[in-house]
Parts: sequence; structure tokens; C-alpha cells
Amino acid sequence: MDTQSMLKQMCKNDINDSDIKAICKSRGFPVKEASSRDIFENFFISTIGIKEALNSLTHKEIVFLHLLNKINKEVDIQYFKRLYGCAEPEKKYYYGTFTQRYKETFKEVKKNLLRKGVLIVIERERYFNTTKLERLRFCFPPEFGEFLPPIVKASKFEEAGKFKKEVLRDKLLEIVKGELRPSLVSSKKSFTLTIKDGNLSIGGEKFKANLLVEWQQACWRASVKTKTQSGEMAPVKAALYALSQLKEHEWLPADSLAVILKIFTGEDADHPCEKICETGWKWGCLVKVVADGKAYYRLPDDPLEDAKSSSPGKYLQIEPDGTVTLDLAIIPYTVLEVLASVATLNIHNSNLQASANLIKIGNALTTVRKKSVFIWLQENSSGFRTAIEMAQKRWGKQIIHEDLMVARVRDLSLKVQIEKSFADSQNLVSLPDDYITFPCDRLPAIQKIVKASGHVIKKASNK
Repeated sequence: MDTQSMLKQMCKNDINDSDIKAICKSRGFPVKEASSRDIFENFFISTIGIKEALNSLTHKEIVFLHLLNKINKEVDIQYFKRLYGCAEPEKKYYYGTFTQRYKETFKEVKKNLLRKGVLIVIERERYFNTTKLERLRFCFPPEFGEFLPPIVKASKFEEAGKFKKEVLRDKLLEIVKGELRPSLVSSKKSFTLTIKDGNLSIGGEKFKANLLVEWQQACWRASVKTKTQSGEMAPVKAALYALSQLKEHEWLPADSLAVILKIFTGEDADHPCEKICETGWKWGCLVKVVADGKAYYRLPDDPLEDAKSSSPGKYLQIEPDGTVTLDLAIIPYTVLEVLASVATLNIHNSNLQASANLIKIGNALTTVRKKSVFIWLQENSSGFRTAIEMAQKRWGKQIIHEDLMVARVRDLSLKVQIEKSFADSQNLVSLPDDYITFPCDRLPAIQKIVKASGHVIKKASNK
């Protein structure tokens, strides 16, 4: 159910007059708004008083609302156990009824969140025996997300910090070295760099620079052992979210993640925050600075921007035959992505070389053709210049259609008969050299005409 529908149901059926008065007081709504539920509904979703209401919450409550805002879905009362806990009977083999376990949890939710006007609650219909508490569903309106206070209290430093740029570069050099860097990545997804039929791929996918960052983060996750159950947010993912909230020159000490990791993962155990951050730094996912003997971390501004040279001539060498040798030690990752999309790649004398691929260049998007490295290749490589000029002559003139069939009809009278039967250009188009083309679904009708005229149909396949 969408937020608006949930809000309408809540205001109509699922909160009482006392709840409305409490919300009006917390959000600063005029007292008269409590007398009309329709007007109250409009005021609730407005931004009136939401910033003040959110600022009145505890840090743990703010962290929890960040989680709800991120997952953007309704949750049940059990989800609040990570925030307020629940009743745990002394005898482990007896947990009590659902209501006994979560009655006090709901009281905390109602007092601290619902009556402050920062949550929506509804009672879901169920066709089997359940208690009202089991049927309750809660959501945090996405409209309130921008008013959430910071999830962490950051420290400010002007230092650039230490960043292991070599991690990604070493990974890229696997292409020519043929040595796989140990990564601990789960076998569920491979990130092996390979060249097959002139195409560069990573884990079987077409090479994209951002897949290198995905590989780094996968290594980071695999290096951090967790008991997080399926469906819960893993510690590394939670840390990445918290670190992504930092502003310019802001840094986060590892111990500030403790509350965030507990609430985001739903685990009661203490997480090794320092180890998690240090592991992220070692994999090149984080930048680190040490102040007064304490380590602080943040995300790199751009993990893919480690090659500062703006001139392609620094990392591309034109060979006499028009091919281009790439210096993988300094080439920008995004430039390699462009080259992989327009060139045939191969390894020659332990170097990666690129030669112009007319088909790839012809299929290149306008955004690729505007890249500075593409223009540089046209100006400096005879091989690329020739291919690009050929492709330019065809751009806009060659149209590729799907779901079409082509037939050659050498008998003039038969061709005329077919053309008359399909006078609509949407169903049949005559081509030079006795050819016609038509949608696949018109084949049975054309076959019927051909057979009725006594001609033989021959099928050809080009695979």
C-alpha cells in the first residue's frame, strides 16, 4: 500500500482523538485541526513541525528512522525490537504470546514516534486468527526523509587522508599479468577480468568501470564475517550508508558506527567497528586519517579518479599500423570503458592493445562519440580515423529493425501479387534485387499466397 493510502486509512480508522491531539501538539498544528480528520490528514503529510519533531528524538530513534527511510517499506511491530527490545521471559523454552512479547514495545513506539507525528500506522486485514498487534503495519513517510537529523556526529578535518589507490590498479593489471589477485569474493559472482573475441569483460559482463568498485565492496563484505540473517542489512552495507551521509571534510570514527550497525543489522552482538572500517580501507573502499592517535574514515570523493593526466597521449601510444597500446598502469578506468566499447582488444607482448572496430564504433552512442578520448583517437590514429569516417557516413542512414523477415521473390508476377495483397507499407516493403521485407506475423499469409500460386518456398538461415 502506498503512503497516501496508508495515511488516509490511519486518519479515518486507526488512530483515536487522543492520538490526533498529541500529534497536533508535537507538530505544532493549530488546535482546530484536531476537529477534522480530513484537514488533519493534509496537515500530517505537510512539512509543518516535522523538523522539530524529528530533532526531539533520541539518536537511536533517528538511526532507526534512517533505516526505515532507506528500505522504504512498511514493517510490523517485531521490526521495532532492534530499537526498543521486547519482553524476554526467563524460561527460554517459553516465549509467551505475541502480545505479551511486544505490548511494551508498542507502548514505546506509540509514545515516542506515533504521537510525535513521524510515523504512519494502520491495521491490516487478515483472514486468519491474529491479534491486533500482529496486524499493525508502520511506515516512515518518504517526504520526511530530507528532514532527518544526521545519522552520525562527524568530525571535521582538512587533511586529504590516506587512500589505497593501488588496489583497483592492481586488479586492472590482471588483464595483462594473468595473475588473479586474492579477493575472498564469494563464488556467487565472479569478477575475473577476461578478453574473449576482442571484448573485455569482468565476471562475464561487459566491462564497466563501476564494476571495479562493486568488486572492491564485494571483497570488503566477504572479509567481514557476520551472523546477519537473510533479508537483514549486512554490516558493510550499513557502514556504507552511514559514511555516505558525510559532508565535505567530515570524517567518522569507527566507534560511531556501533549503534548504527546494531539497528541496521538487527543483531544484538557488538560489531567489530574498527576492524570493519580498517578492512574497508585496506580494500581501497575508504579513506583514512589519524588524529590524536584515533582513526577516522570517509568515502573517497571518486574511487575511479586516480589518473590525473588529462592528455590521452600520456597513456595511449599510437603504433605504426594504427593500433593503440594502452598503459594500464595509469589509464583512467572510465577511458578504458570507452575504449572497450569501440575497439577490439588483445594482448600483445604483455601489453593491452586496441584496434578500431567498425561495428562497435557504428553502434556507439552519441555520448561516447563526444568523449575526449574518442575525438583524440580520430585525430591521432589512422586506424580509428578511417573507421570513424566510415561510420560517420552511415550514422543516421542505417536503421536496424527487429521482428522482421526478408524474402526474395524472383517471379515478377508473384511479387506483384504479394504487393497488391499487402498494399499497406506497415505490412510489406519492397527492396532492391527482388527482395521484400515484412513483419514476422505476416509470414503465414504470404506463405498461403505463394503455395496457392504453385511456387516452392525455400528457407535460409544465417547464424
